[in-house]
Amino acid sequence: MSLVETSTAYKPFKYPEFVNFAVEHESMFWGEWEASLQRDVNQWKDGTLNDSEKYHITQLLRLFTHSDKVVGGSHVDVFLPYFKNNEARMGILSIANRESTHMRAYALLNDTLGLPESEYSVFLEYFEMADKAEYMEKFELDNSDPAYAMGLNLARTVMNEGVSLFSAFVQLLNYQRPEAGAKMKGTCEIVEWSIRDESKHIEYWASLFRKHIEENPHIVTDKFKAAIYEMYRVGVVLEDKVNTLAYRAGGPSTLLQEDVAKYIRYIADRRLVLLGLKPNWNIKTNPIPWVDHIISGDSQKNFFEGRVTDYNQNGLTGEWGWAA
Repeated sequence: MSLVETSTAYKPFKYPEFVNFAVEHESMFWGEWEASLQRDVNQWKDGTLNDSEKYHITQLLRLFTHSDKVVGGSHVDVFLPYFKNNEARMGILSIANRESTHMRAYALLNDTLGLPESEYSVFLEYFEMADKAEYMEKFELDNSDPAYAMGLNLARTVMNEGVSLFSAFVQLLNYQRPEAGAKMKGTCEIVEWSIRDESKHIEYWASLFRKHIEENPHIVTDKFKAAIYEMYRVGVVLEDKVNTLAYRAGGPSTLLQEDVAKYIRYIADRRLVLLGLKPNWNIKTNPIPWVDHIISGDSQKNFFEGRVTDYNQNGLTGEWGWAA
């Protein structure tokens, strides 16, 4: 029995950790109806947000909802058909369902403001956004070695959820800080819920990646590792371009674009470490430390340091069987 073989019965479990993940993930359930955006709308209309901030938020949201559409679609179209083990599918299906919640929640501000539905496709008019969206969907299809292709696809979904989405998360979360005027708290609450979800999702995909290469050790070659490094380097450059667009009108004075660029590289390194690879940018401390504290209470270490450290320890105990 392997990850790609159909389970003959519900039990016994071969991968109980994936069942445990699904249970824990479902316990984190939330719905977009729990968010209140009335104050956000008032701030948008009464001058609390200046034009530069509105432009910045608008540009982020234009691609934000679509990014989760890409992420959720890949779970169903790419991973679900390949991984036929029932326990693995529990995790995939649970994550895919939550991405639907994210899409509806991210759309709330646009819809509450009464913006036209055409706003959801405006990102296609900006090459920076269109290029990023296209790259997020660049999943491998290699019939000559599907296991190799799927290894790269798993690395890509960790990048999509763990780098591309986090870039927008940190920029939006800045607005609720007292230093930024405690703005857009309803939207930021949605982002807080989402960032906890995505941190959990990354945990799952990294675990599935490890199991996949454990069952297919032949795919781990220098070519394989080089492809993942290049994938992340290109992804970071595309994030820079989108953020340059978002900051074109100035952006928030309380979060500099150069700090966002450093954060993207910092978080990309953390994701590479989760996959058992070497960091590429060697930014060892979070250049935007306040983000750890916005993730409430004890969860901050769990989501930004604890899990990364745990995976790093696991990755360095020898279970990989290959050098990064």
